[in-house]
Amino acid sequence: MWLIYKKERCNRLKQIQELQQIKGDAYDYYISGSKDTELFEKIFLVDEIIDEICKPDKYFLVGEKGSGKTAYSVYMSKKCCNNCFGSISLVENTLYHRFINMKSQKALEISSYKDIWINLIYLILAENIRKEYGDEIFGSIKYKQLSKAISSFYSDAFKPEFINAFEFIDNSTASINTMIEQGVYSVGAKNQKASSQKYIEQSYQVSLLKIRDGFEKAFQQLKLKRPTILFVDGIDARPRDIDNAQYFECLTGLVNAVLEMNQSFLKERNIKIMLLVRPDILYKMPVHNMNQKLRNNSVLLNWVTTYKKYVESKLFRIADDYFMKQQDKEYELGVCWNNYFPYQIPDKRRFSKGKDNPFIEFLRYSLYKPRDILTMLNEMVDATDGKSFTHDDFEDMLSNYSIYLKGELKDYMLIYMDDSDYSNFILFFDYFQGCKQFDYKTFEEKHLVYVKYLKELGRKVPPYMETASEALQLLYDTNIICYKTVEKNANGDKLTKMFWSYKERNYANIQPEVKKNGYYAFHLAYARAFRL
Repeated sequence: MWLIYKKERCNRLKQIQELQQIKGDAYDYYISGSKDTELFEKIFLVDEIIDEICKPDKYFLVGEKGSGKTAYSVYMSKKCCNNCFGSISLVENTLYHRFINMKSQKALEISSYKDIWINLIYLILAENIRKEYGDEIFGSIKYKQLSKAISSFYSDAFKPEFINAFEFIDNSTASINTMIEQGVYSVGAKNQKASSQKYIEQSYQVSLLKIRDGFEKAFQQLKLKRPTILFVDGIDARPRDIDNAQYFECLTGLVNAVLEMNQSFLKERNIKIMLLVRPDILYKMPVHNMNQKLRNNSVLLNWVTTYKKYVESKLFRIADDYFMKQQDKEYELGVCWNNYFPYQIPDKRRFSKGKDNPFIEFLRYSLYKPRDILTMLNEMVDATDGKSFTHDDFEDMLSNYSIYLKGELKDYMLIYMDDSDYSNFILFFDYFQGCKQFDYKTFEEKHLVYVKYLKELGRKVPPYMETASEALQLLYDTNIICYKTVEKNANGDKLTKMFWSYKERNYANIQPEVKKNGYYAFHLAYARAFRL
């Protein structure tokens, strides 16, 4: 339905070429200066999710890539929401190599990964807290001693990043001796210099526990003025040279570390670690009772709305704010959007001859994620001059948007596949040319031909594509396809329902299953991207 807003003069709104584009990766705003972050902070939608994140029993911020996980953590770290002190640490790609090398060199069990992560997180927390409050704010001698030990180890050049923290954990003997020298441990010797020689290198597992003990003694005496959250980000991408099993081994250790630390004495100290993670990754973690933890300890980002209620949606608010927050004054909701998008589009509903707001078309081509909407707007702003957009501008934008969407898909898939697997995966869509809708029998037939073709070429069938059932589920998980059912209403008219994975997902059903008894259709944007 075309929404009519109260008329308001908009002749002073900026020209399109005067508008700024929004960065695709919110983390860039975390590391940039205050001037660059001003627009981000204006446009960011403050909602109930922030209150949920601040709850002490919420440890996982769960959402698809582009759903806003990083944006929430950046905003909360910049603005100190709910009087919380927030900071972000990225898991760099090189960190996985350090884990794997350490496992090989020190003959570690996989179970030791959790202990390594715990020490890494303690080290990051200690430095972030010291930078925020200063050593003088703590009455704890132990904490001051620990801070001195860390500074001494790194020659006062420590940066609170996981890859830097790893040096402290890797060189455990030197780290423990430094902690002894600074008085973190009492070894019963009168001469502190001599006492540093008391620690003789033992098994690495024992060393990990020794370092952890030092951190915990210091943290138990902390008295922070406000709640503290460490956001752990960057795990949604698997390094190309790390296989799937090794990647999940590292992440499983991290998840177990997050759970254990959040359920420890840190809760009493108002300190929390929150992991930013994709739902499919968390779902596949071999962690005890993970399904229950997803229900109880997660904040799930969901931007789903309906065409009828789009104006009440958070996605529309973000889109309108993209324009409104760049003006010299504030306008009512929808005024700026309708100024830049003055045209209407046909109502696609059956037998309808009405018109719709162009935002409906943005929804159709998106996966109901903020980054999708903002990417489309960025592309249009970049390519257009003048006072307003036309539908032709939208159509022109879709070519670049398709490139973006295929890039997002590749990032998703490379968790489970290598580059050659992905190249073989996208060949599957060649068999659906001119076939945007299909039934399961048709899908099975095309899958059979696809597998036969790969084997004739001597190529490997990609993971999760070995059977038609697996392949269908994979396409549904990635929202490339939906399944459709046709029902009859009370009047006997046929009613088509479309089920998308991102719309069906909830706390109790984090990985919805596709049904095998219906019809299927490609997402409009993917159909265009793969030229179906």
